[in-house]
Amino acid sequence: MDTLQEKEAMQNLPFREDGTIDLVELGRRQLEAMVNQIMDWQADELCGEGNRRNGYRERGLLTPVGEITLRIPKLREGTYFPDELIRPYSRVDRAMVAVVKEVYVRGLSTRKIEKAADALEFASLSPSRVSRMTADLDEEVAALNARRFDGMAFPYLWLDATYLSCRDEGHVQSKGVVTAIACGEDGSRRFVGLGAVDTESAVSWKAFLLGLRRRGVSGVRCVVSDAHDGLVQAIAEVFQGAAWQRCIVHLERDVAGWFSRREDKLTALAAMKAVFAERDPQLVRAAYRQATGIIAGLKPHAGELLEDAEADALAYLDFPYEHHVRLRTNNVQERANEEIKRRTKVVGVFPSAESMMRLVGSVLVDVNEEWLEMSFIDAASLKGVRRSECDPGPIPDDVVEKARIYVMAAIEEKLGRAA
Repeated sequence: MDTLQEKEAMQNLPFREDGTIDLVELGRRQLEAMVNQIMDWQADELCGEGNRRNGYRERGLLTPVGEITLRIPKLREGTYFPDELIRPYSRVDRAMVAVVKEVYVRGLSTRKIEKAADALEFASLSPSRVSRMTADLDEEVAALNARRFDGMAFPYLWLDATYLSCRDEGHVQSKGVVTAIACGEDGSRRFVGLGAVDTESAVSWKAFLLGLRRRGVSGVRCVVSDAHDGLVQAIAEVFQGAAWQRCIVHLERDVAGWFSRREDKLTALAAMKAVFAERDPQLVRAAYRQATGIIAGLKPHAGELLEDAEADALAYLDFPYEHHVRLRTNNVQERANEEIKRRTKVVGVFPSAESMMRLVGSVLVDVNEEWLEMSFIDAASLKGVRRSECDPGPIPDDVVEKARIYVMAAIEEKLGRAA
């Protein structure tokens, strides 16, 4: 008898064309049978005296092992619904929703998710169905942009924009996506704002920054960004009293852009690298002026740019020494933008601004979770931090000479390597 049952069981197993058992299909069948059996037991418990079963209503449910058919029992009196298994009106298993949301945030487009679902032998996952599943991400993104920070202080703030393509009124356009990263007094960093604005407009930037203020982003002592006129104006108006640090990496690029001759460009970059390689504030200021003079001799306009930018490029020197490396560049934003670009690259052109912000916001939520588990700046050094109001005073002659030697040595080394 046992042998006969075993033979029947083997005959009912799902075999592939190559003779191997299809484990995915086997799992799907067993899951379907088990879920339907559980519903039968639950319906029997509800019947009691005077009530009886009245057939079934079938309903498809998409799961990680494929689509199963639920046979939901009907009762003559009252109703039965397996709330602990699925949500009303939902035809997608919660685990499947979680999987799709995860791969979407990781940078897989809706069409690629559809292809992956087919390869894994899931039931059909059309781009429209994937879009509906990922729409739940809107709530998470909205929460990110609505979170309040009352009672928290953020001494440092980094601002930047990255550009993505999306369709708007039937045309493909490049949209500026702006983000704000803040370092709190607890030493952690986090995204505190996200928006799509006209990055050339001071009005747009001001509206974005006022939104941060309204949500409790306060105690800002220094804001780091590139030198977009509209942004710099908005920072001065919204965060009055805070220092503005001009990103030195962007400043180096701006200076290099004035030179066409390779040797002159190498000289200018070597001089500037020598400046920011030093850590002593007096030596940095002296080296900056040496580099400005050398670069002005090669290209007056580039020298004027450096001279005008001195106070903003060296603003970081007025803050604690251990914060200098973090403050003098916008690298924290640059790396975040690279992650956004990496994960959105597979999409190419977003079908709408809404879908663009959904994915970018989801990436920020994901990155935030990682950041909040690690220290960015030592919390003890952030307590009561403020900009030094001490006048640096005149630079001693020996420091000036030392700076000249350092800058010239860096230039000679750079040109020697390039020769």
